Formats: sequence, C-alpha cells, structure tokens
Amino acid sequence: MSDEIVLIDEKRENVTLVHIMNLRLLEPLQADALGRHLCGLFDSGAQCVLVDLGSVQRLSSVFFRTFIMAGKKAAANKSKLAFCSLSSMIHEGFAITGLPDLFPIFKNESAALNELAK
Repeated sequence: MSDEIVLIDEKRENVTLVHIMNLRLLEPLQADALGRHLCGLFDSGAQCVLVDLGSVQRLSSVFFRTFIMAGKKAAANKSKLAFCSLSSMIHEGFAITGLPDLFPIFKNESAALNELAK
C-alpha cells in the first residue's frame, strides 16, 4: 500500500477544487504533502480552495493541524479555504477540533460551488 497522497486539482470559476482520492489519510508524510500543496496553491494566487474529502473514509488528527496551517496561509493571502463532502466520522472530528468555526464546510461539491463561486 502506497502512503503517497493522491490529489486532483480542478478549476471551477474562481474556485480551485482539490479532490483527495485516498481512502485513508493517516500518515504524517501525507499531511505534510497536502499542506505543501494547499499552501502552494495560495502562494500561486488561488483566491478560494475547496477541499473535497468525499473519498476519504479515515483521517488522522495530524491533518487537522495541516488544515489550520493552510487556513492561516489562506488568511495571510486574503484567500479562503473550505471543505466539502465530509463523512459523518470525519465531520465529527472536525467538530471536536472546532474546525467548523474556522472554515466553511459544505454538504457536497455542488452546494459549495454555488456558495463559493459568488
């Protein structure tokens, strides 16, 4: 089993959609790679990044730090970081760590794009 994180970027109007294709995100190296990728998008001028977690079934708590750090980079660049398609277990982890207070979280990609593309 490869520990490499698999990301697919897609541009939709003013939103950069990042699809995470892994079923499990458990390794610190995956978190580091995702953090570098998200921060790189903001450094490249992305105004809004939507992370689609629809394929992810398990998520280590190390990723919450990654999301917070990417959110700080977004704020520093006057950009926005948002998430969509969280499973109930991952949504619970987000809620426990207070991430819904920091980032917009949408039920699905369509709802997110309708709101974020404005």
